[in-house]
Amino acid sequence: MSIPVEFLNLVKASLRGAAWVSEGVYGLRFSRLPEWTYLQHAHAPIVAKMAERLSGTHLNLVTAASELSITYRSIRDANLADGYLAGPSTLALTSDGFEESISHDNGDLRIYVGEIVTEIRVGQDSVANFELPTVDLPRLVQVWLPQNCEIELISINSNSPVSPATSDEYPLWVHYGSSISHCEDADGPLGVWPVAASRELGFEIYSLAMGGCANLEQFSARTVRDLPADLISLKLGINVVNGANHTQRTFGPAVHGFIDTIREAQPTTPILVISPVCCPAHEQNPGPSETGPDGKVLGQPHSRHSWIGELTLIGIREILSELVTLRATTDPNIYYLDGLKLFGHEDASTMPDGIHPDAAGYRVIAKNFVAQHPREWANI
Repeated sequence: MSIPVEFLNLVKASLRGAAWVSEGVYGLRFSRLPEWTYLQHAHAPIVAKMAERLSGTHLNLVTAASELSITYRSIRDANLADGYLAGPSTLALTSDGFEESISHDNGDLRIYVGEIVTEIRVGQDSVANFELPTVDLPRLVQVWLPQNCEIELISINSNSPVSPATSDEYPLWVHYGSSISHCEDADGPLGVWPVAASRELGFEIYSLAMGGCANLEQFSARTVRDLPADLISLKLGINVVNGANHTQRTFGPAVHGFIDTIREAQPTTPILVISPVCCPAHEQNPGPSETGPDGKVLGQPHSRHSWIGELTLIGIREILSELVTLRATTDPNIYYLDGLKLFGHEDASTMPDGIHPDAAGYRVIAKNFVAQHPREWANI
């Protein structure tokens, strides 16, 4: 299809929290990872899938419009093997204390059996019609895209001219993490905990939280490195354990390498290293995770080969705390935050599957993160 040049320019100039815009079947597609990374994760399709689920991605628009209509096509996933069905796609709009969310379940549905796509059920375009308070002068309007599915953005229509915000008045917070920061099961894009926390703290957010993908890959480190951040947070550990992707021997060096890559271009940007939140199944037991008969995550018994150095969340927290203490002797701008201060053992009963908080739990993490006063840590 042919994308109108004015629409393409508007979207590219107003886009925040995504690195790549491409043309799809219906409209514009987005990824939170740059195009150049795709060669490096082509062997693991989950990475592209999660990067294209747009947690934290939004448009910063300037307009005096009281009516804004956004047309898009969602591409949601369903898996016949385990009964998974993505929730409705939700767009949210915020401006000067006003916020509204609109959900749809009428887009395309991509059917999986295990890891194989067996069918695409073609749906319809979704139209989100927002009515904003009447104003005399243009103001910032932010449109937040769905965190739980891919979309193609087709058009933006309004009853007053719309232009991209030309500058960012807030410092940029870049966050790297797992599904627990991606927050697919949040109550819409505003319930994603880094989004909720950034709005409370007055940050512009770029989230590189991708479900199942926080394994310290260098393409992610280089993506973080190249973003002009005022604060960087790295929430590390749960994917390393539940995928059994590192050991006690390899995890620490991988974290050092990830941070070293960032420091190549950002030698003094504050970096906050966050250890895992509570997950009872893996506090003392290694991965890989499996699902028990009650639908909750189970860990594994320890191997009889102790030399393997299997990781647990208790062990991860110890490694990260010691690593940050060591680096802080020569790097005064690195900090450690125990993930249990964000979501602790007392909160574990609210995790439906034993590993992911529910929608209310994500709001708890946001509240507790704000309470850690990260702007003071970053001297912002």
